[in-house]
Amino acid sequence: IYLSMCLEGISINYFFYSSSNCHKFLDTNKYNNVCMLQTLQMVQNKRIHILNLGFNSSWIIKSFEKTRPDRVYLVRKEKENEKAIIAEKEIKKFAKKKNIEILQIFHEGDLYSLIKNLKKIIINEKDNFIYLGVSSGNRDNLSAFILSSMIFSKYPKEIMLYSLRGGDYLELPKVKVKIPKKEIIESLKFINKKEKCKKKDLRDFLFEKKILEIGKKSKFKGHGQYVKLNRSILDPALEWGLIKTEGKRRGCLIYLTQEGKKWIKLL
Repeated sequence: IYLSMCLEGISINYFFYSSSNCHKFLDTNKYNNVCMLQTLQMVQNKRIHILNLGFNSSWIIKSFEKTRPDRVYLVRKEKENEKAIIAEKEIKKFAKKKNIEILQIFHEGDLYSLIKNLKKIIINEKDNFIYLGVSSGNRDNLSAFILSSMIFSKYPKEIMLYSLRGGDYLELPKVKVKIPKKEIIESLKFINKKEKCKKKDLRDFLFEKKILEIGKKSKFKGHGQYVKLNRSILDPALEWGLIKTEGKRRGCLIYLTQEGKKWIKLL
């Protein structure tokens, strides 16, 4: 409405917008059109819920009434038991009345495969606010939700965990974790492909792919590359417990630890 009035050359002093959490008046004498367009973009961000299908539909419906999601991803098995199917029908019935989009995510795999699926959803919904429900589902699924909220928090506008206790919506504290840098993950993937990874092979791979670089004016290029490799990749990876080495200096062999293999599965 605001944009159409501006195009018609109509002057207005206030613009009103509403969302689930706020109602604000903006004085257009203080804000230029660019700021107003940014405000309009903010209103367009959607509320995305991801949750596991359980047996109690009333809790989920009650939470929807409070939080008013725009889209819901419902994680379920291909073959659910009768109670879960009845709950799903009730949820879909309520969602249809409220124009809430319901998308089914069929999952039968392990914790790591669910985390990969959640990552795809979170990245796909990166312009929106994402809520992960942790009140229903088996232990692996809930663990995947909690890990995903910490590991992939950099992608969306915001990501939150919530629980439903008796249908009451409770937002849980946010926990941030440090994850290995992209160049370390690429190194782990390369090491994992080889039965025995030589330090020289890892160096060649990283610099040929330009994952690591050194200054063009470096007098001792080979030495500089090894220094960069040690400081940027090997030292932090050893500190994280992601790799172990055998031998000394440039001739050493590099292996993944069990911890390193877990991070490859996650990321």
